Amino acid sequence: MPYLKPKFTFSKAPARHRDTTVFIAGVYQNEALAGLPKPLQSAHGDALQDVLGQLSRTKVFFGKDATSQVLKFQGRARDTHWVLVGLGDREAMSGDGAVERLRRIGSHVASKATVEKLGVVNVLWSTFELSEARHAQALAEGIALSSYSFEGYRQTAKEAAEPTVWSWPAEYRTSMARALDDAGWVGECVALTRDWSNEPSNFGTPEYYAGAFSKIGKQHGLKMRVLNEAQAEREGLSLYLGVGLGSAREGRVVIAEYAPKGAGKASGARTKKIALVGKGVTFDSGGISIKPSLKMEDMKHDMTGAASVMGAMLLCAKRQVRARVVGVMAFTENMPSGTAIQPGNVIPTRAGKYVEIINTDAEGRLILADALDLAQDFKPDVVVNIATLTGAVSIALGKQACAVLGNDRETIQELIRAGGSQGERMWELPLWDEYFDDMKSAVADLKNSVNDSYGGTIRGAMFLKQFIRKGMKWAHLDIAGTAYGVTHVPYFPKVGATGAYVRTLARFVEDA
Repeated sequence: MPYLKPKFTFSKAPARHRDTTVFIAGVYQNEALAGLPKPLQSAHGDALQDVLGQLSRTKVFFGKDATSQVLKFQGRARDTHWVLVGLGDREAMSGDGAVERLRRIGSHVASKATVEKLGVVNVLWSTFELSEARHAQALAEGIALSSYSFEGYRQTAKEAAEPTVWSWPAEYRTSMARALDDAGWVGECVALTRDWSNEPSNFGTPEYYAGAFSKIGKQHGLKMRVLNEAQAEREGLSLYLGVGLGSAREGRVVIAEYAPKGAGKASGARTKKIALVGKGVTFDSGGISIKPSLKMEDMKHDMTGAASVMGAMLLCAKRQVRARVVGVMAFTENMPSGTAIQPGNVIPTRAGKYVEIINTDAEGRLILADALDLAQDFKPDVVVNIATLTGAVSIALGKQACAVLGNDRETIQELIRAGGSQGERMWELPLWDEYFDDMKSAVADLKNSVNDSYGGTIRGAMFLKQFIRKGMKWAHLDIAGTAYGVTHVPYFPKVGATGAYVRTLARFVEDA
């Protein structure tokens, strides 16, 4: 089933679906249901008041956060349904915390609309008693992010459904139209990232992603360039190419550029430039250092960093952000064969350093080393890379946060703030120089791994740091724990890719 983009509209009169009118109203915890405003109390008068009173007395529904109660009434002219949605404690619905709560409530509302097959829902926004457009956007984002499922290649796919229409009172059009449009864009861009990450690796090859990214990027006004392996060799991307030596499929490096309208014209202030770099291993077997077979099928998600970069760039383009953005996405497979790189090999890098290969399953950092060097040629003000880099990050942080590491305090704090605004947590880990001591090689400039499991996430980042040029601001996001299989966030799919940190990267760029 494709992404069912919800429709957000504005209407002066309550919208109907066939012969049914549905209202959705917010209820704060332990507050009087009888106080709900019109039109909620007008259509069935005493009958509705009786039901509301009974719900209050029995505590069947009392406004607990992200709970709901469906009320259905039949009338001669049409049926009228109400969905009461719990908003939780009123005092907690303030500040930045309210935004994430509303996303989760929006997810709950969307699920209820799907289960009850509600084609058109009238949102009584006044019952939420929140005036800011960002609050309406958060509710709408929760709805949009929940309107996704990946049906894949099953012969008996689910029956196609029409997206739900969410009708808002016309008086909010002026203040909220842009916010609701943006929520729809968020849903689209995150859905694309999820689709790409969920694609089976026999279909989702480097060539496939290069073609798909180029096509959609051009449609959104991005300047797109694709390097095949011969062109990558001429660019000096030997470390990147080394990872793909064992694969029968050729790799591709995709370069996307976004510039705001009017950029380059003599207008005074210089436009800030941000480079985003993504790991795109379309399948990671571990190479000669082959992985255990258990859950190896999840390694189709090892290209989620690259998919996240592309999703973020598309969202930046839709928002027409002020900053320039360049995205470098390196796609390849990591496979064992007679031509694969071997532990003990020494490979040159684009930056001129030589790397001794200790573990071929530490391949993501090899790809990113060359990609980071290439991205720095564009002379950005800051470079951020995102990757499913280490299993160790899940041991350190679980699935509740990604790790952020870097060489610039301000950049890290800006990323953490951007993530916080989107409900996407980050936790900073240290990059002390001592972590590099074990990564020095006797036969090369550095090793790609060490022979113990201590500080794996930090050492992966420390390797990348060696390829950041003097004076360049840089941060690294390790999303291996949060890229897929996250079940505690209601607007993430229960199975497969989450699309996490697409919104964070876009907000980081927008705030630059």
